[in-house]
Parts: sequence; C-alpha cells; structure tokens
Amino acid sequence: MLLQYSYIYVIIKLHLRKGINTIYYRISKFFMIKLIASDMDGTLLNHNHKIPKENVELINYAKNQGIEFVVATGRAYYEALPALNEKNINCDVISFNGGIVYDKNGNIISITPMLPKDLYYTIEILKSFDISYQLYTKNTIYTKSIETDINAYIDLIRSNGYDPDVEHLRAEAQQKLDVGYITEVENIELYLNEKENPPIKIIAISNDISKLENTAKLLSENTSISVTSSGANNIEIMHKNATKGEALKEIAKIYGINLENAVAIGDNLNDQAMLDIVGYSVAMKNGNTILKEQAKYVTEKTNSEGGVADTIFKLIEENNEIKEDINEIKEDINEIKEDINEVLVKAAIDATKYAYVPYSNFKVGAAILAENGKIYTGCNIENASYSPTNCAERTAIFKAVSEGVTKFKKIAVVGGPNGNLENYCPPCGVCRQVISEFADEDFELILGTSENTYAVYNFFQEVLPLSFTAKELKK
Repeated sequence: MLLQYSYIYVIIKLHLRKGINTIYYRISKFFMIKLIASDMDGTLLNHNHKIPKENVELINYAKNQGIEFVVATGRAYYEALPALNEKNINCDVISFNGGIVYDKNGNIISITPMLPKDLYYTIEILKSFDISYQLYTKNTIYTKSIETDINAYIDLIRSNGYDPDVEHLRAEAQQKLDVGYITEVENIELYLNEKENPPIKIIAISNDISKLENTAKLLSENTSISVTSSGANNIEIMHKNATKGEALKEIAKIYGINLENAVAIGDNLNDQAMLDIVGYSVAMKNGNTILKEQAKYVTEKTNSEGGVADTIFKLIEENNEIKEDINEIKEDINEIKEDINEVLVKAAIDATKYAYVPYSNFKVGAAILAENGKIYTGCNIENASYSPTNCAERTAIFKAVSEGVTKFKKIAVVGGPNGNLENYCPPCGVCRQVISEFADEDFELILGTSENTYAVYNFFQEVLPLSFTAKELKK
C-alpha cells in the first residue's frame, strides 16, 4: 500500500490460567489528512503555467471534505493569483517562499522582508560573479531585462524535458509588464528602500551552474539569510525566517492542525523546508533528485500529468480506509472491554469458593485488574474477634501490593449469604478508601451476580466522589 508508515494494529493476548485472563491491546498512532500544501511551478502547474483539471478536481474535493488547501510558491502573490483565479480557486497563499503569507481574502497574515544590509551584501556578491538578478518586492518585480528573464525560463523548461510554448510565455510576461507586476529598470539598487514596497526576495539567474554553486556557497556564510533554489538555473535569497516551512507552521497554527496531519508536495529545494515538517512529504517525479531522496513519497506522474492529484487522491483514499478500520477497531475494543468485565466477574465468583466465613456465612469475592494486565483475586477472611476480619476487596489489593503492583484499572465484587449471589454487594467504607489509594482517575467498580449480569460504575464520580487521597496531603 502507498500509506505504509501510517498503520493500525491491535495486539490482543489472551492468557488463560485458572479462569484468569490477561488482555493487552494497543492501537498505533495514525495520521489523518487535514491540510494540503502545494508548490506551484513544476508541481501544481503544468509546463504551460496552467492547473491541470485533475488538480482542480483534487482541490475542490479537499474543500468539500473539510481539508484545507494552501498554495506555497516562490512566486509573488500577484504572480500566483492569475492561475488560481482562472480555475476559481480561493485559498491561503504562501508567496515569496514564505516572505509574505496571505489568507483566502487576500489579507496579509505575515510579512518578512530582507534587511537592507543583507540586500546590499547579496547584490555585491552577485555583481562580483556577473550574475543577473531580479528583485521581488511586495508590489512588483524589478528586472533589468524582461527578455533575459523569459529566455532563462525557456531554458529551464527545456532542461526538464518539455517543449515550451514560447508565444504563451512572452504574452504572459507582456501582460505582467502591462499591469505593473514586472517593472524594467536600469538600476535595481535604486529600489531597495521603498517604504511602502519592501523587498522580499532576490532571485539570481545563470546557465553557468558552477558559478551559481559558488555564489550560493558564499552567500550561505551569511546566517541572516536563507539561500535556496527553485530551478537548476537559479538561486533564491530571502530573510532566514522566510521559508515555506515557517509559513506553513503559521497557517497550521491558525487552523489548529497538527503538521503530522499535513501533506506538503513540491519539486525543488525551496520546498524542502515544508516537506521536512509534515507527516506526508511528497516530491514530484519531475523534481530535484535530492528532494526525491528525502521525501517519503514520490509521485508516479509528472506535474504536466496531474501528478499532484494522482498521489494525494491515493493518500486520501487510504486515509478513508483507515477511518473505516478505526471504527471497526473501536467496536472490537468495546467488545474487549465487555469481555474483560465478564472475566473479572467470573474471577470474583470463583474467589468466593475460598471465603473463610465461619461466623457470618456471607461469602464475598473480588477480582482487580492491574495496569500491567494481571488480575488479582481475593476473598473475605473472618476472625473470631471480628475486627481483624479482612474484606475480599482489600485481600485482592494487598495481595497485588505485596508483589509490587500498585496501579489498578477496575475491580469486580460479588457476594451473598452462603454464596447466593442474588443481589449486588458494594464495598464497605474502609474498602472504598483503600481502593481510592491505588485507583486511577478512570477506575471502575463492577458489581455483579453472574458473568452476564453486572453493572459498571465510575469509582470517583459515582461511588466515592468526595474521596480523601494522597493529593489532599499535597495541598
């Protein structure tokens, strides 16, 4: 099965010895998908920057199932919206690799701009390596040459084995220029300190991979910035806290979702920060080799084949199977609980055979279940002077304590004249006090007349609600 690490199992061990059963069971931790975070380029989008219909169907299905869907992209918010709006997708957006996080209504949740000193530091290094770059700001992307940028993206698409739609890419770039999402300038450094338009990210572009690697290595010496990549021919530089991982933590906290219940899917190194922190990390088939090695799952289809939907639908389907298994297991557990109650009552009935009651002939038996799964039995033991008489409940408890066992889950008590068990036989006040010394907060008292006829009471709520325990001594 695809979902191999998220498993459910129940271990039930029944050890029968003279009517005494020991039951152990355990249900493993399981994860249910409650949030999906997807990268855009190379992941949610095909190579023509469109969202395949399969992925649209996934997003709509997730929404109907109450699963939150989040886009996590290196793009600016204004770059991400057109593809989402085209398919009527309304969701939270982690943009600029986490530099700015937007809610479904376009409100800013958080913004993490680069510091001026880090901007100048980065640009000087890029200039020394003669590497072109773009400055991503809150409101626009500054570039020296849109033509250089288009050609770089065409090269990236071809390096991934696709034939780019050059006409479409040029038209898309021109539209961004027309609406102001991209701005061509002669000197980008003049726009580093715009108060209402903070710089969020710098992306450096070059087909000289060796030069990029050396640049990234040098930039990484600055611990105030984060250096990553969204493609083979670029590196991206942000504030150290501007990562998809940090942003996803913020969104998950808002929705009250444990990240173990989240899926993160991407294709490149700028996605690694979010893949590292979720329960389901997925890398695209067409993705970076390092990312694929570290992810728990790799899609069987590429981004242009709807790989996101193909894999996540499978994960959701197996989660639904797990839900069904959980319900079945809950029913089994309830049956086990009923079985152990019957076992305790039977053990208590058996214990009445050994009651030493020459003066009252009132036989009482008790069986107590310890936290370790073992059952201890006891009977009442009378004495000619009466006061040293010991009740069945205390006999069972003292027997266990004498063997080093001091934590218990439930106790069954039966009793009656000459062993006639027609009526319930509740513990006396002294026994209730002794029980409260060793019982856990969910301890249960079972009163029975036969294996199939008994009543179960919450000890501290129904039997001894105003108990005096060791807790009172600590007040």
